[in-house]
Amino acid sequence: MNRVVGTSGRIAFASAMRNLLADVYPGHDHEALVLRVFDELGLPIEGDGPEPKEEYLRKWDQRDAFLITYGDSIHQDGKKGLQSLGEFHRKWLKDWLTGIHILPFHPFTSDDGFSVSDFEQLRPELGDWTDVEELSKHGTVMADLVANHISASHPWYQQFLAGEKPGVDYIKTASPDDDLSDVVRPRSHALLNDVVTRDGEKHVWCTFSYDQVDLDYGNPDVFFEMLRVVLNYLKHGVRVVRLDAIGFIWKEAGTTSINLDQTHKLIKAMRLACNAVHPDVLFITETNLPLLENLSYFGNQDEAHLIYNFSLPPVIIHALLSGRSDYIRKCIMAMPPAPAGCTFFNFTASHDGIGLRPAENLIPDEDIDGLREHALRMGGQVSYRALKGGGQKPYELNVTLYSMLAENFAGEATMGLERFVMSQAIAMSLEGIPAIYVQTILATENDQKAYEETGIPRRLNRKVWQLADAERVLSEDGPAKSAFDQLRALMSIRMGQPAFHPNATQYTLNLGPDLLGIWRQSHLNEQSIFCVFNLTEEPQALDLSKINLIMTEGWQDLITQQVIEDYDGIMKLAPYQIVWISNLDGRNRTESRLLQRYRDAMPV
Repeated sequence: MNRVVGTSGRIAFASAMRNLLADVYPGHDHEALVLRVFDELGLPIEGDGPEPKEEYLRKWDQRDAFLITYGDSIHQDGKKGLQSLGEFHRKWLKDWLTGIHILPFHPFTSDDGFSVSDFEQLRPELGDWTDVEELSKHGTVMADLVANHISASHPWYQQFLAGEKPGVDYIKTASPDDDLSDVVRPRSHALLNDVVTRDGEKHVWCTFSYDQVDLDYGNPDVFFEMLRVVLNYLKHGVRVVRLDAIGFIWKEAGTTSINLDQTHKLIKAMRLACNAVHPDVLFITETNLPLLENLSYFGNQDEAHLIYNFSLPPVIIHALLSGRSDYIRKCIMAMPPAPAGCTFFNFTASHDGIGLRPAENLIPDEDIDGLREHALRMGGQVSYRALKGGGQKPYELNVTLYSMLAENFAGEATMGLERFVMSQAIAMSLEGIPAIYVQTILATENDQKAYEETGIPRRLNRKVWQLADAERVLSEDGPAKSAFDQLRALMSIRMGQPAFHPNATQYTLNLGPDLLGIWRQSHLNEQSIFCVFNLTEEPQALDLSKINLIMTEGWQDLITQQVIEDYDGIMKLAPYQIVWISNLDGRNRTESRLLQRYRDAMPV
């Protein structure tokens, strides 16, 4: 019997939620699960009261771009981490990086925040929820839901060991006799950790480390616990939720235990629930996987709003170090347009280093080996993953982007700054929302001291900056200031162009091995931008007859303001020159009332 009554919107919401949870939890009372969702959201089952809201459709445009940072990447003595971060953002970044992705900010025991011991509090040195709320007044805040696992110090795990509720039912275990041979592993340690509990020996599933014990989403109570965590984020001003390691949350013996159908349905249920009370919330899935698996997290336009474009960092870096466009062109051509209401999160570096799994089937193994050897030569480290049947394969390059691009494959330490800036310009030019890691903003070199002190390879790319030092390198003449000024200028141009809308049309051009060409076209076809990048240290000739410069319109480079006069001529490109050739500069245009009404009616 359907116990949810009321308006058609309420009934439709209940029906959609019931279908999802029934598929995931076939042995449970589905009606009771739906009623629990209503209770968690504070929505009435029947009668008067707030209704589930309809999700907002226009959630981003070309003005959106994100900073990626830890809450204490910018430090100031006597101040909380989020207060120092907010000061840095407001002074240096607010006008061109409108979003702030704060990496895990809860108390933790390992993995720089990704082993959470308390979901209710922030680390005291970072601040409290009021500091998150203050940040949200000046930018769109993204927060991490570490969804797959908890710290071995978390109360739920301690309850598991003691045989106490509720934690005794929250931890994923398996038997050594189970067939776990196909389980996809991002680490090389044994999957199961043998522990002694009050109820005897148990074998705890640990995907990432023995201090990161996996949660058992086979128990619907775990889903509701994590829903409460997300709703608390939203209560305090967070509007983008990053679902960390989300592909691993559902496990079954005899399977790969990654990307299973139940995982996708739980993401859909989380989104459906949260959008019912916060129609502006966005979900982004962190799935460091080959391209097709990653794309599956868009679902049927009802799962992730954004997915990380994990293929970008390795192909961009390879293109710039080799001076060849073949692999990056293959990657961009293989990317389908994002469905309506979805888009890509384009980045070149992050706290996790440069993932290599997404480069599979895009870059041959011998060239991946070249990237690995180059990273080691530039002072980086390499992390490996275990392979089925034994052996291991490079999984991640632990090195800062600036250090990685300082020399090319030939070992020539020239024009590293130009390669570095171009890496960001490529990400800005592609379909999606660009994001820049704080260490990229500051052109940080490998933090060898932090690595040597901890033995943790990822610390090479997680330097903690004193605010005064960060401001000094951005103020004094040097490579960091030069890069910063160029990136801010490029982003300021980008923000005014409708053809750089995250869902504007994108075509890939074949301009030969030395040049990368991308054609972006706005929704109403009123603007085209031809983005061309000289990937080499040598001058190159761009044959303008190979791009679609319609003769009835005037064309110029948005960056240099150079006017194109001969549409069939040759444009000389300096080493690592970037050009954005457009038929209009969106920052200067005026629109008719009819055009504006049409634009307002667009669903994106």
